[in-house]
Amino acid sequence: MIEETATILECEGEYAQIKTERASACGSCASRSACETASLKEEADHAPDVALLALNPINARPGERVVIGFEEDALAKASMAFYAVPLVSFILFALLGQWLFSSEGMAALGAVFGLAIGLLWLRYFSTKTSGDKHYQAVVLRRIDKTEVAPECTIDTDISS
Repeated sequence: MIEETATILECEGEYAQIKTERASACGSCASRSACETASLKEEADHAPDVALLALNPINARPGERVVIGFEEDALAKASMAFYAVPLVSFILFALLGQWLFSSEGMAALGAVFGLAIGLLWLRYFSTKTSGDKHYQAVVLRRIDKTEVAPECTIDTDISS
């Protein structure tokens, strides 16, 4: 299982909207001033945060820092689907257009058609797997309970 640290933004039934925390070792590296990766990391720090839905079986509340997990095989399958299928269909249809019509124009047209077919299949795959809990991030455990949002605190005053 691949694990990542996140913060719960809000709860929605059995799901929680989460924001992952960007982490890097660049701040403590002695070579960071001469490193291209460190400069790219600084650019990425200015990118907007991404929120996503994760299954929340531990009932974590907004404000809590948690560890989320992704199944490795599901991540590998989704990555292959998102990267390989459109690329392979692009190349195959380009080769098919070249082979059938012996024309560069038809090869280019075939490539565009292949890319469209790959993207349509990807849309189908995405729709089919969107409800599959195997492809969902899961909240595994809490890191701390110090940042619980006020609307999630329990009133323990029983004197009234």
